[in-house]
Amino acid sequence: MASDLLNTTISAFRAQGWAFRSVSGVEVIESEFEAHHAKIPLHVQVYPDAGVVCVVARASLPVPRSHRLAACELMMRTNKELNVGNFEIDWDHGTVMFRVTNIFTTSQAEPRVIAGLVHTAVAEVDRLIPFLGEICRTPKGELLLLDIPKLMQRSELLPPAPEV
Repeated sequence: MASDLLNTTISAFRAQGWAFRSVSGVEVIESEFEAHHAKIPLHVQVYPDAGVVCVVARASLPVPRSHRLAACELMMRTNKELNVGNFEIDWDHGTVMFRVTNIFTTSQAEPRVIAGLVHTAVAEVDRLIPFLGEICRTPKGELLLLDIPKLMQRSELLPPAPEV
C-alpha cells in the first residue's frame, strides 16, 4: 500500500498533467520530460518514515571516461552557485545527475512543493546539458586547454528564460 507521502507525490504529478509510472515494490515513480535541450529522465523516491522526497534528474548524455574530470570541474563550479540541490556523477558509468531533496512532516507535504522540486531538477539538468556537450565534443588531447570558467560564461548555451 502506498504511503500518504507517495500519494501526495502522485497527486503533484497528476495536478501538473505529467505522465509517470510507478515502480513495483518501492515508493518510486519515474517520468521523462521534454526540456529545451533534451529528454530528461526523472526518478522520485519517497522515504515515508523520514518524510523525505528525493528527486533525481539525469542527463541523457553519458560522459566518456576521458572527459569526466572536466565534467566534474563543471559540476563543482555549478554546485558552488546553486542554492538548492546538487550535481553528481556516477563515476563508473559517466551518468550526470541532479539531486534535490526535501523533508516534510506528514501535514506539510504539498503537491505544489513537490512539483517545484521536479521543475528545479529538470531545469538544472537542461541548463547543464549544452555545457556537458561542449566538454564531450572537445577532443581528448585538447581537454587540458579547455577553460571551464570561460565555457560557463557562454550565455548562448543557456535555454531561454521561461515566459511568465
